[in-house]
Amino acid sequence: MKSQLNQVHSEIRLRRAQQADAVVLKEICTRAFDHVIKVWSDGGEDIDRNLCPPDYSSVRMHRYVIREWDYYVVESDGCAIGGVSVNVLGRKHARIDKIYIDPVCQGRGVGTQVMRLIEAEYPQIETWKLETSGRQLDNHHFYEKMGYVRTYASEEEFGYEKNVSSVSLDPKSDKTSFKDSGDSVIEFVQADLDSVHYSSSNLTNSRITDCNLSGSKFTNLNMTNILLADLRLTDSKVEFCALDGVQFQDTHLGPDRVPMHWAHCDLGGSRFVDCDLSGVQLEQCQVAGMKINGVEVEKLLAAYETLKS
Repeated sequence: MKSQLNQVHSEIRLRRAQQADAVVLKEICTRAFDHVIKVWSDGGEDIDRNLCPPDYSSVRMHRYVIREWDYYVVESDGCAIGGVSVNVLGRKHARIDKIYIDPVCQGRGVGTQVMRLIEAEYPQIETWKLETSGRQLDNHHFYEKMGYVRTYASEEEFGYEKNVSSVSLDPKSDKTSFKDSGDSVIEFVQADLDSVHYSSSNLTNSRITDCNLSGSKFTNLNMTNILLADLRLTDSKVEFCALDGVQFQDTHLGPDRVPMHWAHCDLGGSRFVDCDLSGVQLEQCQVAGMKINGVEVEKLLAAYETLKS
């Protein structure tokens, strides 16, 4: 049995995920986190959101992570058995977003190998961060075994951090680290920038990740060609904004299903595809030319009036 485990270990490798991998990653991820829910949810209907990542069973979410982050397929003997995604926060800081292994392959030391392979993949990273559910006691033990130190703990979530040397973990690796243009790149990591004001400044190509922006105001800005994703905008307001060409994809109303309120908005010519519009109310709105599944609303209303009479 021991030799069989060693054989499994020697075959584990990481491969950068491509868009074609989204479906299989979704399937493995769904099995993995469905298993987590079964083990740790105590059979309750109200699932702890910290037990599993949002939209873990959505192919579109996996495609988004493949496109925007560093996403790897975990392979054993050429077969996909898991995945791990990394959000590189800066030249020396990164966060492990999620790591999952197919339940049939768990308990074989695969997770340990994957963590070591990820660290070797990024020899320039000196500080690693991650979060896990407060319920998953096995995760706490695993991360602490891997050298992570608990930075905060609550009933819902535990935060961990690991500081490593900037020297490559693989002595045979000739991989150079992050290349940048020197002082042209400025980073703020774990900085207290409360109440900082930015005005008349060039912030093009900025990256804001894992930050608390509650209470902030964004006004009179050029925000063309930006990406707003994986955010919580609860109780926020969007007013007097030009939204030409903007796309809303894979958005939802949160766990409490609090409805959105659209008022005095020009949405002429917009398209709503594969959306949940149940319970939506239109009041005092111009609907000329509006179509539902290709049928003009005027004709639908005329048919309704005919049947009513």
